[in-house]
Amino acid sequence: MLNTRARILDTAQRLFAEQGYQHTSVRQIAERLGLTKTAVLYHFPAKVDILLALAEPFLADLEAAVGVAEDRWGAIEGLLEAHLKHRHLLHNNVLQDLAMMAQESVARRYARLMLEANRLVAGPGPDFATKVQAAQAIAMLSDPVIIYADAPIDDLRAAVLAGVKAFYSDDSE
Repeated sequence: MLNTRARILDTAQRLFAEQGYQHTSVRQIAERLGLTKTAVLYHFPAKVDILLALAEPFLADLEAAVGVAEDRWGAIEGLLEAHLKHRHLLHNNVLQDLAMMAQESVARRYARLMLEANRLVAGPGPDFATKVQAAQAIAMLSDPVIIYADAPIDDLRAAVLAGVKAFYSDDSE
């Protein structure tokens, strides 16, 4: 059974997906759980703290992927796995409600991670065209996962990797 904090996050994520972050109140989260608003605020002092807690596992998984990647394909596969793992969160917070990325701390951390991923994918000493190509390859990882979040995960993984491999088909790496 989930602890209270985990139940709050699960319920908040569902409500944010149903009606958006801006249209969901702490009171609604509490009522859905059969708790008081004060009980929810004990765990999360403000609604934005719930949003930040929802973003944390995704950002941590991106950091882990970037941290262990040693080359282009290691970075691509690691980033893809992080996106796949959090595909429903991303789908709801990118296609329906941009509240999560509107949080400065989330946006800064995400941008830093994507810049590091771009560096890894571009490889050592890249020219401008190679840097642009790396950015394109990384963008190819998130968009299909966000758009097709409900597709079978193995099919989605295979299709995305096939697309990235085709993109780099003229490349010797």
